[in-house]
Amino acid sequence: MAEQTFSVDGLHCQGCVDTITTALTALRPVSAVRIELNTEGASAVHVSSNSELSPQQVQAALKGEGNFTVLA
Repeated sequence: MAEQTFSVDGLHCQGCVDTITTALTALRPVSAVRIELNTEGASAVHVSSNSELSPQQVQAALKGEGNFTVLA
């Protein structure tokens, strides 16, 4: 099992955390998501999964969920 951390901009509240958690846990290889919310900058999104995810895969999962941007 791999754990990756992505910096994601655009999270402002617990509702954003819930939205991202739901969107990412819907991905087949993802088993857990933990988010360190930073309302003044990029939040740290920790993803546990059976295989590595690319930033593009994470961004695609968040498309249409809000104004969230995965930072490279």
